[in-house]
Amino acid sequence: TYIMTRNAPLQDNNPVMVGLMAASPDGNGFEARFEKFSVKHLPDQRRLNWLKEHQ
Repeated sequence: TYIMTRNAPLQDNNPVMVGLMAASPDGNGFEARFEKFSVKHLPDQRRLNWLKEHQ
């Protein structure tokens, strides 16, 4: 299993698209297969603070 995280600043309440990408900067490229891909929501600190204050 390989877990990669790429963090980027995102605006609140703004839709985004996510997906997989593979690249081969050198050579003739390659075939790639992605299986059992999933996206897991990780709440940010502001949301965690809000939840803590409103329980």
